[in-house]
Amino acid sequence: MFGHLVEWVKEQVRGRQFEAVQIEVTSRCIQRCVMCPRVALADRWPELDLPWEAFQRSARAFHRTKFVYLQGWGEPLLHPRLYDMIALAKDAGCRVGFTSNGMLLDLLAGKRLLALDLDLLAISIAGATRRTHESIRVGSDFPTVLDNVRRFLILKAKQRSRKPKVEIFFLMTKTNMAELPQAVDLAASLGVDELVATNLDYAVTPEHDDLKAFSWKPQKSPFVWFLEEARKRAQRAGLSFRPYPLDPEEAAVCEANPTKILFISCDGWVSPCNYMGLPGRSDVPRRFGGLSLTVPRLRFGNVLDQELLEIWESPAYRAFRRQFEERLVGNLMRALSATVGSGSVSNQKVPPPEPCRTCYKLYGL
Repeated sequence: MFGHLVEWVKEQVRGRQFEAVQIEVTSRCIQRCVMCPRVALADRWPELDLPWEAFQRSARAFHRTKFVYLQGWGEPLLHPRLYDMIALAKDAGCRVGFTSNGMLLDLLAGKRLLALDLDLLAISIAGATRRTHESIRVGSDFPTVLDNVRRFLILKAKQRSRKPKVEIFFLMTKTNMAELPQAVDLAASLGVDELVATNLDYAVTPEHDDLKAFSWKPQKSPFVWFLEEARKRAQRAGLSFRPYPLDPEEAAVCEANPTKILFISCDGWVSPCNYMGLPGRSDVPRRFGGLSLTVPRLRFGNVLDQELLEIWESPAYRAFRRQFEERLVGNLMRALSATVGSGSVSNQKVPPPEPCRTCYKLYGL
């Protein structure tokens, strides 16, 4: 019965089986954000743009992909062929989006993105005031970012376009949580569609680790009040507000869902997610639970050498995904057992793949 359920789950994702393909179009950026691995690992960080050939080869799988997200550890608007990438993915029937620091979102860029019918544009900020934002996102100019967002939204309104959905991503840290309610007010005044409050869920150094606002220990985060106040203000303003949790809870599959989503780094390597695929490296340094760790970079093939679907169906990649599929099925079986009052299902959980056990994303953060 267990095997039949696994096959049933697989059957549900055929057709356009990929919920998303995330593609890192560049590892370059014009900012030096204090929490970014680009800065912490600067001595070994490659400044690379994804070759057009690698994108074209990846696009052969777009007919089986719902969403193409052109984002990694760099600024997508720096890639000279970003607009060609968007056009190719849209022609394949995919939804397309990316996250930007907002500095390069000038009038020309805005017009081109609207003309291409982009589906999602997220702008990252790290404060509601210039001082706080620029102290974290070093090299950014907060007034310029806000002016660029305002101009883009005005242009979108003039064209009576429903797309793209425009989101503000607010990175929650100890140093800016007091400004989260104010950030809600700011987002509402700009007229964006949603504010997403994200966690600093990947840390390289102890200093990065100390910035995170969420609690890893079994205690409530001291910043819950700011989160609740932000919720209230968003409700009053009619603004969609999606905050990430401040307390961990292990999930069967993380938000990056490697059973339906994959990541292609700017050097062409295919990994389950960007947390496992730092460009130009054979290892992934990380902080977890107060410890400094290193896990091997998890990659299953390069799109410059193999077809993406061939990589996806390789035995090693299938074995990796199977652990998550079995965790999902196990949760379903336990839930059904609890509903019908049966005690025939084991409470023993299938462990996640080794590299995922020390990733905050697995714990809903």
